[in-house]
Amino acid sequence: MPRRSKDLRKRRLAYVLGSLDRAMEHGREIVAEFNDALNLDSDAEDYDDALVALVPDSEHAKLAAVLNLALFMVLQAQRTFESFSMRAYGNVPDKIERWTGTGQDWRKQQAEDQDD
Repeated sequence: MPRRSKDLRKRRLAYVLGSLDRAMEHGREIVAEFNDALNLDSDAEDYDDALVALVPDSEHAKLAAVLNLALFMVLQAQRTFESFSMRAYGNVPDKIERWTGTGQDWRKQQAEDQDD
């Protein structure tokens, strides 16, 4: 449980960052499935041009393009929240659990505190 309102704000920010990370992961998996259906390699230099060329003829390509745009917006949101975190708290947590008080690190610390 956060002890101060600053801790609560940091916890909420960590949850936002974690949710954006998950949204990006799941979104990339969906885009990968569409790319497989379209026989496109997202790592190729001409990926964007190839996708745009397929848009007029393929509903899958239209959906993949929209998904790529959504992923770009998620990335921009991540950058915005990370920038906010840097300005407000001086850093971005390397692991979300550090600010949420959950996860293995937190449980280990609790066990160590009980042993003392």
